[in-house]
Amino acid sequence: MPSFKAFLVLFVLSSICILQAHSYENGYECDHDNIEQNPEFLDVEEDRSSLEEGRVLASTDYPHLRLYPYFEPLKSTASSSYAAYIQNELVPAVFDYFEAALRVKYPVVGNLKVGTSVKTLCEINTPSILKNTGVAADMFVYFDSYADSSSQIANSKYCYLANGSRRPLITRTRFNRNMFLNPKGSAVVHEKNIYLLIHEMTHNFGFSGYNYNYYLDSNGNKRTGHIKTVKIAGKSRQVIDLPSLTQRLRNHYGCSSLQGAILEDNGGSATTSSHFERKYFVFETMSSGNIFGERVSEFTLALLEGTGWYVPDYAYAEPYPYGKGKGCNFINNICSSNTASFSEYCTGSNRGCSAMGRGGGNCRSDSTADNCRFVYPYEDNDCENDNGEDNARFPDLETYGRGKGSKCFEGTLNYRSSTNGFTHFCFKYNCVGSGSSTQLEIQAGNNKLVCTKKGQQKTIDGYYGSIDCPDPQTFCQNIGKKFCPRNCMGRGTCVNNKCQCKSGYSGPDCASVV
Repeated sequence: MPSFKAFLVLFVLSSICILQAHSYENGYECDHDNIEQNPEFLDVEEDRSSLEEGRVLASTDYPHLRLYPYFEPLKSTASSSYAAYIQNELVPAVFDYFEAALRVKYPVVGNLKVGTSVKTLCEINTPSILKNTGVAADMFVYFDSYADSSSQIANSKYCYLANGSRRPLITRTRFNRNMFLNPKGSAVVHEKNIYLLIHEMTHNFGFSGYNYNYYLDSNGNKRTGHIKTVKIAGKSRQVIDLPSLTQRLRNHYGCSSLQGAILEDNGGSATTSSHFERKYFVFETMSSGNIFGERVSEFTLALLEGTGWYVPDYAYAEPYPYGKGKGCNFINNICSSNTASFSEYCTGSNRGCSAMGRGGGNCRSDSTADNCRFVYPYEDNDCENDNGEDNARFPDLETYGRGKGSKCFEGTLNYRSSTNGFTHFCFKYNCVGSGSSTQLEIQAGNNKLVCTKKGQQKTIDGYYGSIDCPDPQTFCQNIGKKFCPRNCMGRGTCVNNKCQCKSGYSGPDCASVV
């Protein structure tokens, strides 16, 4: 029977926080709790046969990660409907995603369990199943809830690491009932919650400044030299340099001198160094805040690969066009309130489309992103919000809703001769051709607007103003690229960039239960 060393260590990894429970249009601020202590280790038998001399395993030879959720603390602290949503809809979707996307290099042999003398784990009475038979899993996760007036929406911690590989084994995630919303049928809020829990679980898996010293190299030895301090945009910045991650970043930006992923330097001790820098990863799920249109990019999976504990399937990464191909100048750019050197940035407070094309919003600054200004998409103007038509300027022309295939476009289209100024719209679109001959077809109601080059202004009979054409080739290869969200969460098959969900699941990402 496995034994363990001593008692519990409280080790808060991360909290995702918001300013307002009723509105997500302002993004999210984080208020990370941090009680820093030395972690405790659990003696479990791990399969380390891959380290045998001369043995090289293909990535598919490792077993898929096994996760075990435990909901009793949640059910004793939350209403039945609230607990039922988390237990039956949210957690299963996120666990299905990770169990499909990740394989584990040093899996637990047999069942994960603790000694019978263990009274508490993660400040909760140890469930008998962990002390007796154990669970067939590589990680055990407590789910719990609380209610307070803070800006926290959730927090996570790990309680024990494996004594051999140092991989997190037993963790706990708690939801603030005053801030974390039951979507009650809203697909957009459910999607937001999925990204929030993916964020929390990624911290649990090891994306934390307190875990970096335990990372392993490809030979199973302790990794060293992967945390560096370099000069970027006139500041000393901390980067994490992992082979699986750095090369992907260099390829993405087109910057061969990049020395690693730039880590967050704002937001408090548990935010700093435990997230990707928001300036460069504002729409990445592991940045220090969340926003509509975020993605689980290859960079999150590459960091998990760099821990030495997991082997990801990159088919489960989502396209991430932010900063793509912009070169080293994008990395070294110093934001100014008067200039926007790259299309990802904006000036003033005008309305426009977010850099991911998901929806419209206003240009605003972000203190955790070196005060760079971005267009933050609003929930009410999110092109995938089924209720977005209620706020549409032209409900007869615009298209809203998940799976409807619309993106955000900019222009001055209006009903009157005196324009209301530059703004945003949600239209369906289609890409025709390839390379330099790519044409972008914007479908505004029954009107097809064909863009052949950037800057063309397309008008519609009966309306004043115009729709501005983006560069067709750039748009179609990046913002407008079709894909299956999160590769259908492991609950379906991606066919021609559309999810064919298994029985019992629905939605464009198969994340909803029928």
